[in-house]
Amino acid sequence: MSQIPQFLVDNLFTTSATTSRPHITLTWAQSLDSKIAGPGGQRVILSGPESMLMTHWMRSMHDAILIGVNTLILDNPRLQANLLPPSLNLPPPQPLILDPKLRFPITSRILNEWNTKPDQRGKTMRQPWIICGENVPTERVREVEGAGARVVLVKLDDRAHIPPSSLPSILTSLGLRSVMIEGGSRILSTFLHCPKRDDGSKLVNSVVVTVAPMFIGEGIGVVPEGEDVGLPALKTVHTEKMGKDAVMICAVE
Repeated sequence: MSQIPQFLVDNLFTTSATTSRPHITLTWAQSLDSKIAGPGGQRVILSGPESMLMTHWMRSMHDAILIGVNTLILDNPRLQANLLPPSLNLPPPQPLILDPKLRFPITSRILNEWNTKPDQRGKTMRQPWIICGENVPTERVREVEGAGARVVLVKLDDRAHIPPSSLPSILTSLGLRSVMIEGGSRILSTFLHCPKRDDGSKLVNSVVVTVAPMFIGEGIGVVPEGEDVGLPALKTVHTEKMGKDAVMICAVE
């Protein structure tokens, strides 16, 4: 697969093609029994090679990739599109970490590679940006920024969380027009349960789910048990078979 899959080109951004608001895509891979991780959030490789490559193409179509700090700590991901052909010289997506209390580990791989591979800056990677609460101690902000990351201070809600409805305005202030939210389960569930942006328009534009032909059993799903009230209605836009996996693109109605 040496170019973007045509079904992504045709279907991913149809819901916001005529608006100037940032496009928000939620995406995850799950088992047939709707699990995205094992017990305690243990990482399970679900995507086959074909759908994993598709995910990297999808990353390249967005300005940024966003995960929560818990996923960063558990999985220590790179958040790059490094499976794509280097000859294409595609700009790397901007890694964003939602981290209200600024628990970002300065030993994380995403920051270590930024610091140790300066020749790849802007080519295969970008400086990680950490979105945290404006009440984080100044000395902690200086520590993280001194280690090489950028810290973005935002207002928290009454529960000391970063409200999902504020993400579009945050993205706009950072010059980002689209974001692909990859997890973890708490972040995905929170965005699914928040239907509106601050301006009243729908928050999430697209939902892309990869279903792997396997069962996990005990584990973690996108929506915790008993919290399936208030979820948005989805309309299937396209389904595609990628190797052994099935990929579904949905629009939020």
